[in-house]
Amino acid sequence: MSNIFQKRFQLQLLFALVAAISVAALTIELVASGIRHAEGFVLTDTKRTLTHAIQELDREYGLRRRGETSRGDTSWANLPLTARDLTLQAISRTVLASYPGVEGGFWLSSQFAGYSYPTHDGGSPKVDVPAAERSAIEGVIREAQLDGKAERVLRGKHDLIVISAAFETGEPVASWAMKRLPGQAEPAQRRESILLAALVAAALLGAAGVLATGVGLNRGVEEITSGLAALQRNLEPALPIRHDELGRVSAAINEMARTRRRLEAEIRREDRARAIGRMIGRIAHEMRNPLNSIRLSLQMLAQRQQHNRLHSDDFRMVIDEVDRMNRLLSDLLAFQQPRPPKIEPAAVSPVLEECTQLVTPQALRQGVNLVVADDRGQTALFDREYFRQIMVNLILNAVEVSRHGESVNIRSAASSGDVSIEVSDQGPGLTPEQQEHIFEPFYTTKSTGHGLGLAVSRELAQSMGGTLYFRPEARPGATFVLQLRNLRGD
Repeated sequence: MSNIFQKRFQLQLLFALVAAISVAALTIELVASGIRHAEGFVLTDTKRTLTHAIQELDREYGLRRRGETSRGDTSWANLPLTARDLTLQAISRTVLASYPGVEGGFWLSSQFAGYSYPTHDGGSPKVDVPAAERSAIEGVIREAQLDGKAERVLRGKHDLIVISAAFETGEPVASWAMKRLPGQAEPAQRRESILLAALVAAALLGAAGVLATGVGLNRGVEEITSGLAALQRNLEPALPIRHDELGRVSAAINEMARTRRRLEAEIRREDRARAIGRMIGRIAHEMRNPLNSIRLSLQMLAQRQQHNRLHSDDFRMVIDEVDRMNRLLSDLLAFQQPRPPKIEPAAVSPVLEECTQLVTPQALRQGVNLVVADDRGQTALFDREYFRQIMVNLILNAVEVSRHGESVNIRSAASSGDVSIEVSDQGPGLTPEQQEHIFEPFYTTKSTGHGLGLAVSRELAQSMGGTLYFRPEARPGATFVLQLRNLRGD
C-alpha cells in the first residue's frame, strides 16, 4: 500500500514542508516587522529626547549670556573662537552627560563650536563633529535658521540617525543634537518586503497544495468505501476507474471481487456435488419405504383378489404411496435443476391471497385459523410460480404443526427498502439444533416429510434475488420470513 501511495504521499510531504517553512519564516518576518513598527515609537521618543537636550543647551547658553549682559561684561564677544569653543564645550558636556547616546553642540559664526559626546563608549572622548554626518547637520542648521527649529532622520546602512537643531531666540547661535539608533537601510526594507510577499505566497501555495491533495485523496477514499459497501452486498464491482494511484487500488479491489465471485461459484458447485452425494443415499432411503409399502399392498391385494374380497378403498394406500414418491421426485427435480426465474414487478397481495386459498381446505380440516395482515400497497420483484410454491410450503408447514383452534399469522410489510412476508405459527417451535439444520436437504422434523420443502424454497428465494430465513421468537411457535426486493431494487 505504501508503494501505491508513494507519489501522492511525497507530494503531500513537499507541500506540507513548503507550508511549514513558509509559516515559520513568515512568523519570524512578522516578529521582525513588529520590531520595525516599534521603530516609530523609538523615533518619536528620540526626537523628544533631542528636543529636551537642545532646550537645555539653549537654556544654559542663555543663562550665561544673560549673566554677562547684566554685569556689563563684554569679554565674551572679545574672546577668540577657540576660547569660546572651550567654554561652549564645557556647557554641552555638562548638559549631554544626562542624555545617553546623544552628541551635539553649538553653531556659532557659521562654524561648529562646543561639540561634545560625553557618553561615547569608543574608549576615548570624541572632539570633532562626525565627518560622515557633517553636511547633514549643516543642512538641518540652515533649515533651523529659516524656521527656528528643524529635524531630520537619516538612514544609514546599519542604523538610523536623528538630527535636531534650534536657534536661540535673539541670538545668532544654534544648538544641535544627534543620536544614532540601530535600524535598517531602505534597500534592505524593500528586499524584506519582497521576501515577506514571497513567503505569504509560498505558504498559501503549500496550504492549497495540501488541501487539494487531501480533498482528492478523501474523495477517492469515499468512492472506494462506497464501492466496498456495494461489494459487501454482493453487487457487481462498483469501484470507479481512476487514473491515479487510487485507481490501482480500485482496479485491484474489482479484480479481487471478480476472483471472489469465481471462487464462490466454484465452492457452490463443489458443495452442490457433495450434497448430491449425500442426497443419493437419502433418496434411496426415502424411495425404499414407499416401494416396500406398495409391494406389501400389492401382495395383500393379490390375496384378496383370490378370495374376491377387493374393495376400492384397498387401492388407497398404493395411490398415497405413489403420490408420495411423485412429490419427492418433483421436489428433487426443483432442487437439482430449477428453471430460470421469470422475475417481474407485481403486487404481493393478489398472489398471497391465491396461496392462502389453496391451503384453506387443509386448515379447515385441522381447525386452524389463517389470519392475513396484508398491506395491499406493497409491490416487489419476483417469479409468481416460485413465490406461490414457497408460500404454500411455508403455510402448509405451519398448519401441520398447529393444533385445533390455533392460528397461523401471515403478514406482509415493507422493511429497510424490501418487502417481507412472514408466516408464524403457535406450534412447538424449533430447538437450536433444529434451527441449524432446518434448511438442509432431507432434514425434517416430521415423521411423514422428506426434508426437501424448505431447502427447495430457499433455493427458489435466492434465485429471485431474495432470502428465506428463520426468525427466532421469544414466544412459542416458529416464524419464517421471505424477503424480496422492491421495485427500486434497494
